[in-house]
Amino acid sequence: MSTTPPESPAAPRRTVSEAHKSWWPGWIWGIPLAAVAIVIWLVLRAVTTRGIAVTIAFEDAAELKPGDTKVLYRGLNVGEVRAVTLERDGVHLTAQVDLDRTVERFLHTGTRFYLPQPSLEDVSSLKAIIGGSSIVLVPGPGTPTHHFVGVLGKPPESFKVRLPYLVVFSAGDAGELKRGARVTVRGFTVGEVTDVGLAIDATGAVVTPVVLTLDPTRFHIRAANPADNDWRGILNATLAELIQRGFRARLAQVPPLLGVREVALEHEANAAPAKLTFQGSYPEIPASDDRGFDELLAQARGVPLGEIGRNVRDVTARLQQLVSSPQLKDSIVRLDSSLSELDRTIHAVGPRLPATIDSVHAAVDSLRSAAVQIDETAAIAKHTIGSRGAEQGANIQDALRELTQAARAARSLADQLDERPESLIRGR
Repeated sequence: MSTTPPESPAAPRRTVSEAHKSWWPGWIWGIPLAAVAIVIWLVLRAVTTRGIAVTIAFEDAAELKPGDTKVLYRGLNVGEVRAVTLERDGVHLTAQVDLDRTVERFLHTGTRFYLPQPSLEDVSSLKAIIGGSSIVLVPGPGTPTHHFVGVLGKPPESFKVRLPYLVVFSAGDAGELKRGARVTVRGFTVGEVTDVGLAIDATGAVVTPVVLTLDPTRFHIRAANPADNDWRGILNATLAELIQRGFRARLAQVPPLLGVREVALEHEANAAPAKLTFQGSYPEIPASDDRGFDELLAQARGVPLGEIGRNVRDVTARLQQLVSSPQLKDSIVRLDSSLSELDRTIHAVGPRLPATIDSVHAAVDSLRSAAVQIDETAAIAKHTIGSRGAEQGANIQDALRELTQAARAARSLADQLDERPESLIRGR
C-alpha cells in the first residue's frame, strides 16, 4: 500500500519592481519650458515687428521726453522717441526715434521733422504743456536716409503753388516776423513769410524787406485754370487790381498785442495811389503806412506816467494837509456862521416893507463880516497849499478864485447898501 504524500501549500507570489526610462522629464518641467517658449516668441515678434530706427538732431530738446513724445503724420501716431543724447559738439541733441514701417517710403533727404514750441503768442501751441509735445513728420523728396535735422517750430502750410513777392516795410516792428508766418486776406491764409531782412534805402531810411510766397489757388480766382499751370500772370493781374482798389500789405497780430506777427493784405479807405512794381527780383506789393497798434504803443510810451503819478501823490498829500488844517476848519465854521446870519437878516428885512435903516446897517455889517471871513479862508488855503499851488491842478485854483470873487461881491453889495439903503425897497 502506497501512501501519497500530501501536497504542500502554494508559495505566495512576490512583487517585483522594474525601472522604465522615458525621454520626457516629467510634466513638472513643462511650466518653465512653456515660459521659455513664450519669451522666445515675444523676442521673435519684437524683432520681426520692430519699426525703423532714425535719428533727428535738434538744437534744443527741452520738450522731448523718451517714451512720451510721439511722432505724428497727418495726426496719426507713427512713432515714438526712444532716447535723447547729447552730441559731441555740446550743442546739438539727437533724438533716437522708432518709426512704423508704414512711413518708410517717406524717409528722404527732403523730409522734415518739426518740433512745435509752446508760446504765449501762439495759443494753440499751449496744449503741448498739458498733452505733451509731438514731432510732426512732413514728407519731402530726395534720396532715402535715416538721419535728419529737426526744425524747432510749427510745420509750414501745405501750398499747391508758391510764387514769391516782396514787401518793404518802413514802419512797424517787422523784425519780429518769423519765417513761416502767415500771409492773410481777410483772415484767410494765402501764403507765408519766407525771408525777413534789414536794409537802408537810397534816402538813408531803415527798412525791412520781407519775401512772401503766395499760393494763387488760395485766392479762388474765378475762371482761372491755366493749362500749363503758369499762375504768375493770373496772380499778378489779380494783385494789381486789388492794389488799385486800395489793398496794402501791413503788419498784424492775431490776437492783437499777444499773437504772433503776420502780414495781412487789407483794404485802406484813404490809401495813397500805388501799384504792383517789377523793378527787383520779385514783384513788389506796396506796404501800408499805418502802424496800427505799434503807433498806439509808441504814443503810450510817450506819456509821462511817472511824472503824472508823482503829481497825483503830491496833490493828494496837499489836499489831505489842507483838509486836516485846524485853522481852515475854524475859518469855515465862522464863515458859515456869518453867512447864516446874513441869510437871516435878508429874510427878516425883505418881508418888512419899508425896511428900516437899522436893518440895512445890520445887513451891511453882515456882508462885510462875511467878506472878511471869506478872505481869511482863502488866505489860509493858499498858505496851506504853499508856493506850488499853481501846479496842483485847475480845481484848487478855481476854488480859491471863486472864494476871492465871493468876498469881492459881498463887499460890493455892502458898499451899495451903505450908499443907497433905499435900494432894498426900490431895487437898483
